Amino acid sequence: MLYRSITVLLPLLTFLALGVVGCAASAQGTSGDRITQKDCIMKMDLSDSDTLNAWQVVNDGVMGGLSQGARFAEENYMVFRGIINTNGGGFSSIRTAMRPGQLSDAEGIRLRIRSDGRDYKMTFRTSERWRGRSVSYQAAIPITPAGEWAHVLVPFDALDTTVFGRRVRVDPFDKSDVRELGIILADGRDGPFRLEIRSLGCATKET
Repeated sequence: MLYRSITVLLPLLTFLALGVVGCAASAQGTSGDRITQKDCIMKMDLSDSDTLNAWQVVNDGVMGGLSQGARFAEENYMVFRGIINTNGGGFSSIRTAMRPGQLSDAEGIRLRIRSDGRDYKMTFRTSERWRGRSVSYQAAIPITPAGEWAHVLVPFDALDTTVFGRRVRVDPFDKSDVRELGIILADGRDGPFRLEIRSLGCATKET
């Protein structure tokens, strides 16, 4: 009788033990995922054609301007280049859509770029509106020596808020609500420009 009881219980005990191990492994994996996301949930490799194709060009033609801009692949990076015309507008930009939450744990954006020495800025858009218009949160990309590859950091702690270039007062930047990020050149200077971007990702306090 005792032998039969043990025989019946053994499969059940084995099943329960495996279930406990499985739950422990699952919990550990979930914790690991949270740590990975906190380190950097967003990273763009701009040598990848699918990533590059998600970027759109927006020039000052939307305001009646004459500036020209384009983005394309060259070797293993993205090129953003064109000509700024300050007569009637004066800007060219590239933008890509984001999923809200991708930058929740970031303190800024880290890029690897090769610049022409002009004054580019990063732009971020959330669901924030001013008089019905989308607000652009902007921060300067550090100027680097022309023609040299460099790593730069664009922090979130000092963002200007603008609508079509006009500064406006709105709610503070909500990094968990970023719907779009981009790069813009609107430095008030006529002439050609060229910026090369190899990678772009979030930066935390630890990086």
